[in-house]
Amino acid sequence: MNRFFFTLLLLLPLLTSAATWHVSGTGDDANDGKTPATAFRSLQKAADLVQPGDVVLVGNGSYTNADKGNGSAVLNITRSGTSDAWITWKARPGHHPEVHPLGWCGIQISGSYNILDGLNVIGNNDAIVLLKAQEDGKKPTPDPYFNTNGIFFNGRTNKPDQKPHHLIIRNSTVAKCAGGGIVGIEMDYLTVEDCKVYDNAWFMRYGGSGITTLNNWAYDDAPGYHIIIQRNFVWNNKTLVPWEKIGKLSDGNGILLDVTDQDRKGATNPNADAVVKPDAAPAPAAPEKPKRPEWKGRALIANNVSCYNGGSGIHTFRTKHVDIINNTTYWNGGIVGYQELFPNSSEDIVIMNNIIVPRPGGKVTSNNKNTNIRWDYNVYPAEQDVFKGPNDIVADPGFIDIQPDPTKGSFRLVKSSRALNSGANDIPQLTDIIGKSRPKKAGRDRGAFEQ
Repeated sequence: MNRFFFTLLLLLPLLTSAATWHVSGTGDDANDGKTPATAFRSLQKAADLVQPGDVVLVGNGSYTNADKGNGSAVLNITRSGTSDAWITWKARPGHHPEVHPLGWCGIQISGSYNILDGLNVIGNNDAIVLLKAQEDGKKPTPDPYFNTNGIFFNGRTNKPDQKPHHLIIRNSTVAKCAGGGIVGIEMDYLTVEDCKVYDNAWFMRYGGSGITTLNNWAYDDAPGYHIIIQRNFVWNNKTLVPWEKIGKLSDGNGILLDVTDQDRKGATNPNADAVVKPDAAPAPAAPEKPKRPEWKGRALIANNVSCYNGGSGIHTFRTKHVDIINNTTYWNGGIVGYQELFPNSSEDIVIMNNIIVPRPGGKVTSNNKNTNIRWDYNVYPAEQDVFKGPNDIVADPGFIDIQPDPTKGSFRLVKSSRALNSGANDIPQLTDIIGKSRPKKAGRDRGAFEQ
């Protein structure tokens, strides 16, 4: 008998299998959620049931709720998968579900080992009046309606040993959110790939951007990339309401990696024209906030198109160990005057194979308190002397069709472009922004597209 139960225990993992849950715009939370015909109506119903290894298939529909309380989200994912049993949230094949938030967030994730695939978050920018948002920005208590983040990987409320990690978002659209688009704070191992992120951060009081990481919280010190931002189209993210801490417009970047160092003496906004004062000292009885562990991982920003953002196309601030490779940036900084692509107060940043085209009157890059910057094989249309590589090309890159929506135009290169077949192989990318293998010919192309 004992031998039987011992054998049963050994076989138990083989006898159990992950569940597949279904959610639909025509579903009902009174259903069992086990088939498309008996799908749940709300995403949160599935979130309260998932276990490691489970898959949630989300069908067509508009998903929202009226909750505007602290920490509110249409979908709040607190459950974690495991390293060999991730939890997957995925659009049902052929379906295009949309999350429409009214509170602080569309989708908020504080659990680990979660994948979001094909879930779209569309905010309320079309219905917001700028004057009302500016007025709200001066009030002591913010209204989340003017500060809604799209997708938020949030570790701020987790215990130090329970910060979220191993998180992936892919094939998703995050657009028209009053707050940040895709945001990761106090987390580690985040991948953002094959997404469209546009028209975000317009009305928030917190100086947001399209794609942002902030205060990475080290899960471990393993080598390799911990943060990967690749193959995304990011455009027209900007701020129109002053950041409450400085009383001025700030950020609105396409892609920003923000503060991985441990300096708590305060910070400047990225163009260093306003100082953020440190938070007031806590009351004597308050426990000291746990010290954030030093983040020693590496980050990759590759094969993205970032254009027409109010802040920079791409930049790092107080961040270490980043490879910025094969991106195309175009006409950014029109709101706050930032340069196209630059490191600021950063260390060990590699910037190669990028095409960098500033807006009229704008600048390619800048250099403030940086160390160990490697810059080469970049293309920009006019001479600059901030960083210069021996293999840089100073010329018009020759785009085929520039449009305000980069997914409708084409930032591919004309056949005569000098950026073709002239890139470096130092940090090789296997594919370009649309999945084409690199290289296609004798040499690698510079910029986000391989032709």
